[in-house]
Amino acid sequence: MAILDPSAVHKAAVSWASEVLTSDNDYYYYYLGARILAAATALYIAGRVVYLLNFSPLSGIPGDRLSRLTMLRMKANALLGRLGDACEDDYYKYGDIYVAGPRGVVISNPADCRTVLGTHRFVKSEMYQHFALIDDTMFTTQSADLTHVRRRQVGPAFTHGHLSAMEPTILDCGIRSIRRKWDAMIDASETGAETIVPYSLHFSLTAFDIIGALGYGQRFDALSNSSSAQIVSWVNNYNRLALLGIVFGKMVNRFPLSLLLSTARLVESKDAFVAFGNAAADRRRREILGCEKPESEKPKDILQALLDAEDPESRVRMTQAQITAENIGFLIGGTDTTSLTLSWALHYLLLYPDVYRRAVSEVRGKFARDHTITYAEGKASLPYIDACIYEAMRIRSVSGVMLPRIVPEGGATFQGHYLPGGTQIGVNIAGANHHKETWDQPHRFMPERFLGDGEKTKQNVLTFSAGVRICPGRNLAHYEMMTILANILKDYDFALPADSLFGPDNVDALGYPVPMPRTHSLTVMPKYPERDCLVVISRAPESSFG
Repeated sequence: MAILDPSAVHKAAVSWASEVLTSDNDYYYYYLGARILAAATALYIAGRVVYLLNFSPLSGIPGDRLSRLTMLRMKANALLGRLGDACEDDYYKYGDIYVAGPRGVVISNPADCRTVLGTHRFVKSEMYQHFALIDDTMFTTQSADLTHVRRRQVGPAFTHGHLSAMEPTILDCGIRSIRRKWDAMIDASETGAETIVPYSLHFSLTAFDIIGALGYGQRFDALSNSSSAQIVSWVNNYNRLALLGIVFGKMVNRFPLSLLLSTARLVESKDAFVAFGNAAADRRRREILGCEKPESEKPKDILQALLDAEDPESRVRMTQAQITAENIGFLIGGTDTTSLTLSWALHYLLLYPDVYRRAVSEVRGKFARDHTITYAEGKASLPYIDACIYEAMRIRSVSGVMLPRIVPEGGATFQGHYLPGGTQIGVNIAGANHHKETWDQPHRFMPERFLGDGEKTKQNVLTFSAGVRICPGRNLAHYEMMTILANILKDYDFALPADSLFGPDNVDALGYPVPMPRTHSLTVMPKYPERDCLVVISRAPESSFG
């Protein structure tokens, strides 16, 4: 009985020992009570260990022994930036389902992942509340009703019609800004013909410029100034505050952790971020009221869409706090995911020269040198480049690699294992995107897997989640990624620096090029971008077109 229910034994022993310790007996009884209490605690711990290892409902599921006893391993991986590696490695080691904590499992089979993500029955875990630093959002809420309302409110902002209206801003702050920057760097170089660019940094600053213009109605010019605007620091601090909350819980705001982790400084940064968002909304309201513009002449951007958002069913509009919270969510979700996917895409293109040459040949064979390719043109005419984007999203999923949900009351069964209600179930995006039965040669960068019956294959890429919680901004991300990647491959030749550590000739045991190391905060990024994300660029020769 002690093994099956160690907490009952511990509770009874503690109760008896407490009576002894608080009685009027002499020192002997105090000593005896303390010994009994210590023994009961040791018995409880031993019983708990035996129970979790052998009798828990999760005991038959694969996984390491430490994870059956504590979430420490997963939290350590998250804190040390190893969660991306761990999610992928654990899938290859343990398969479609494995234990990740005393009451937690991880699933990697794409069909199982879609089952969990396809319904609100599997609610989001409390972890997401650490991101609700202002108000509940589509990303943080556990409420299906709020999700439905908010998607009806903001959904129109991300339709292809509205994105097409925003495309001039996307192009000007995106590819045209990159051209201006890179052409100026080439012209200023010693040879006037080529230069080295830190592409991951430049893609990141470009993404902030795009989302900043669309979400806040102002140009940050972060790329042109080659510096991180204040908003970049705000976003990084916001993410860090949320991540620390996930790892340390409420202790993050208590001494001494609050001092060691500089929590107060992070909170001040968050408050400044919120004030900036509120001011942007107020400024736009004044501009609209002052000019009394008709509906057709209002700015076409995310900020205006949020201000005008109204649920067509309930006629409910968002409060200022909700507008700012959603806008910050779009900024955080729409910068790293886009810029990092572009970084990984270019990195893998340079690791696989045949793929790079095919992508370049496709775009230069269909568009003139002085033409700026729009999203619609790219989707219609550049299937291989589109496939390169999807393959980059698959092989290096940059969004949250682990999406935690809660098994509903009544339980659920996955891979033949019954999971009681209340079990936390992590959707392993990295594992699903490498699933050996779904993807041929999953370690290989192979864009052609998305050609032919590619549209069906694309549904197995879970980087933007799936089902009822699929990322609402995914269409915007594709606008940015297609217009930037297609145009830079058209406009420039790329080559790795001579001292690059990672190239086509540096291969692993399977014979595939070794990718640069990654780290994970809230997204999967290059671990040493200042070293590994450098590329030599030169203008594409006229002879390469047509």
